[in-house]
Amino acid sequence: MEIVVSSSFEPLLWDESPVLVMCGGRGSGKSEFAGRKLFVRGEKEAGHRFLVVRKIRRTCSDSVVFLIKRILDENGVSYDYNKTDHTIVAHGPAGPYEFVFVGLDDPEKIKSFTGMTSAWIEEATELTRDDFLKLDLCLREPGPSYRQIMLTFNPQEVEARWLKDAFFGAAPYPGARVHNSTIDDNPLKRLDPKTWAAYAGKLDALRDQDEALWKISRLGLWAARSGQIFSWDVADLPKDAKFDDVFLGGDFGYSVDPSGLVRIHRKADEFWLEELLYAKNLTNQDLSREMELLGVQRREPSYWDSAEPKSIEELRRLGWNAAPAQKGQDSVRAGIDFIKSKKVHIVTGSHNLKKEHDSYCWRKDRGGQPMSEPVAFDDHLMSAVRYGIFTRCARPQSKIWTMRAGV
Repeated sequence: MEIVVSSSFEPLLWDESPVLVMCGGRGSGKSEFAGRKLFVRGEKEAGHRFLVVRKIRRTCSDSVVFLIKRILDENGVSYDYNKTDHTIVAHGPAGPYEFVFVGLDDPEKIKSFTGMTSAWIEEATELTRDDFLKLDLCLREPGPSYRQIMLTFNPQEVEARWLKDAFFGAAPYPGARVHNSTIDDNPLKRLDPKTWAAYAGKLDALRDQDEALWKISRLGLWAARSGQIFSWDVADLPKDAKFDDVFLGGDFGYSVDPSGLVRIHRKADEFWLEELLYAKNLTNQDLSREMELLGVQRREPSYWDSAEPKSIEELRRLGWNAAPAQKGQDSVRAGIDFIKSKKVHIVTGSHNLKKEHDSYCWRKDRGGQPMSEPVAFDDHLMSAVRYGIFTRCARPQSKIWTMRAGV
């Protein structure tokens, strides 16, 4: 068994606090560490049933399941993944141990779980204080080893002030240990300095765009952002609706930025945005395969960043109806203004899109005044939405000339 952690996180491997709070900036490695700690415990301590939680179960499957499977694969550990039950049973030297992936969008299901030995709450800012207390009650049964709830999150005051009050206030939660981290604590700084430097550079650049976001993301400090651009609600996709149009918006990425894909449903001037894909390290061939697995039809119109003509052409040669998005001078602001004039909903379960929407804010100048462009950070699905809607729906109307007799 070989586990790589930084010197900042290494003491936490052996920490037995009832609650381990890992708060930090983007790319600090806190989620990676949480997954690795569960793995180490499962390999060394018998009989574990780890509860792994996010607010929406689908996002737990999309992100944390992938992380756990990768850690097991890297260490050559055999396991059985039950996609229906959302469980992984790994086979270690101390015996089998289990990961149970759940979402709080099905709270009744949480009550049915017994025998859980520890838990990890990823993106804890999604939860309420009541959510946390209910999970805490699930871990009161005695067991062969210590019980611990781990929480990982970024310190955003607006999203979850209760976390700051509970663990950083004058009367912190009993038995809690708090650990702060930044991207400087990520082992990639040593293992993959090129990728680390690319992402650290994006975080450093935030200082001139949004100081609050820079404090949260680069320094791992509590801050409250302002200047949110949109205020869309979350709604179910209407059943049996006869939409006027259905099309896709996409954004390319790779190691630092994820690729994103959104299906856009339109009925008159009302839109429903359904997140389909949000993943890193996808080549265009990988992206094509993922679209097939998602059930995307090759004839569906899709609009992509026109700055990537080679990638768009490759998708076309793979049989997809891909086209460049309409871009040009002030097209970002024009696209935002156009979308602001429409009624827009985020389809239930589109977690990454909702997260980007909530943090999509106007850039600020050095005096803190809003500018006419958004902060260029974690906006991949939001860009995909703009590419699709603005290109597909904001076409100039044809002028109609009326000829009068004698003119």
